Amino acid sequence: MKGLLLLARVIKAPRSLAGLLILLGMVLVAANVLGFNVSNSVAGTSYWLAAALLWNGLSQRNRRQASVLIGLGVSCLVASLWLGAELAVERLFSANVTIISMLVAVSFLSLVTRPAQQQQMPLPKGRRALSSTLVAIHAFGAVINLSAVFIIGDRLAQHAKLTREQSLVLVRGFSAAAFWSPFFAAMGVALSVAPRAELALLWGVSMPLAAIALGLTYWQLQRQAVPVRSTDDYPSAPVSEFIGYPLHISALLVPSLLAIAVLVFHKLLPQWSILAVITLLAPLFSVTGLVIKRESVRRNIVQLVSGRLAQMGNELILFLAAGVLAYGLESVLLSAHWQLPVAHFGILAAAVTYLAIIFLALLGVHPIVCIMLAASVWAPLNPDHSLMALVFLSSWALGTASGPLSGINVAFQGRYGVDSFAMMRWNLGYLALMSLGVLLAIGVLGWRLGINVL
Repeated sequence: MKGLLLLARVIKAPRSLAGLLILLGMVLVAANVLGFNVSNSVAGTSYWLAAALLWNGLSQRNRRQASVLIGLGVSCLVASLWLGAELAVERLFSANVTIISMLVAVSFLSLVTRPAQQQQMPLPKGRRALSSTLVAIHAFGAVINLSAVFIIGDRLAQHAKLTREQSLVLVRGFSAAAFWSPFFAAMGVALSVAPRAELALLWGVSMPLAAIALGLTYWQLQRQAVPVRSTDDYPSAPVSEFIGYPLHISALLVPSLLAIAVLVFHKLLPQWSILAVITLLAPLFSVTGLVIKRESVRRNIVQLVSGRLAQMGNELILFLAAGVLAYGLESVLLSAHWQLPVAHFGILAAAVTYLAIIFLALLGVHPIVCIMLAASVWAPLNPDHSLMALVFLSSWALGTASGPLSGINVAFQGRYGVDSFAMMRWNLGYLALMSLGVLLAIGVLGWRLGINVL
């Protein structure tokens, strides 16, 4: 009876109803993975209904961006119909549902992986604080995504405004997880358009890139012996005055176990994609953790539905709209028999694709839009999926850290008052140096795969 009352209370509130529809969409996709005869288009319908309920609560920028993407996608579909193509409605409604379901599943992890036990500990200071904060935001961000930024950022901002250095550590440390984390949206997008990518091979080059990103940030900031003068009116502090976040080795246990579990399950069940494994494993892991800690599973899930899931409107509509664009673009390119001036996705093409996505990110275009566009353009050439995935992960990791209109920088500005264009300027040198590393990694992976430069 109590469960029915809770359900009735959820349904009365549009946002909570949207959260319930989002949860339903994930459950339907999980059922499909387990072999039940449930079409992903049904889950897509549930997500679209949730997006409609959350539409009015979206920021004007996101509504405008989604409208443009959907408009372009529909225009491409109309053009493809005129060229003689057939419209697959089921394909349209199922676009990107596996990525969205993975993000919904990952949100469950926030129920058991919050670093709350460290909230009352004294904050460390100096170089050690710099390194502990970088590792903390990277490890927790790799699992619970943007929630980690707010948990740690709110702790650091309790008594004073975040400094330039603290802001850089949080944004760069978090975004660098996109290089490798299987729980990041970046990995979901990359593996959805490059499902045959070999994760172990990919990690061989992407994990070193993440380590370089953290090391470069530490090196740049620890050399700072005096405050940096800024015309942006933001506080700055030398490394000796850096106030950071405490971290114990035990805090890395959960992120490590999760990453290992994903690999093991994927090895045991190779017919399941990484996205499918995460969609099933993350909620199971979270519910098991709640049971072990003797917390109410029902209460926590209801709070998740009315809280985090009901706040997913911006991510939800962006992925749905990008799916419409990708399907429309793919349909019109196939119908028009359009061909690229090159016949092979080589190392040079991969490098140019990365640089193009970064350039567009600096102009304010979200990486997912660029990735969907690039994947549609290169698909007819049957590119190597591991190389393509590296390009997309790298462009997401660095494009979101530097792009003035990326989700992390816009959210950071809204919560802590750090201007996103100032963040872009602070990160340009980091972006240039890391891009050299990415181009080298593309060359190394291409060489290992036996791919030609041209």
